[in-house]
Amino acid sequence: MTNGEVHSETRRVLARAIWRLNALEYVILGVAMALALLAGALVASMVETQTGAYFRVTWVFSSLIFFIVPGAVSLKRERKLRGARDGGAGHGNFTEKSDHG
Repeated sequence: MTNGEVHSETRRVLARAIWRLNALEYVILGVAMALALLAGALVASMVETQTGAYFRVTWVFSSLIFFIVPGAVSLKRERKLRGARDGGAGHGNFTEKSDHG
């Protein structure tokens, strides 16, 4: 094999691996969404029996909470790890003061 053939084979293998990882991310996101909907339905059912609140409204809000809060925590943790790994520079830290007066 020549050097060019090795590079094209490596690119092909990497492209396939990237595609599989992207597909896996969507599967994980779908499972997380389904679990959030299921947990929201369970909470809405319990709240409805205890307080008489509307099931659908409670289900929507509790499902959003079960989906958004863990996602936000995960995103914050990932940004913190990435900032520590990269030295914290250039990651949208808007709290720094500039030298321009």
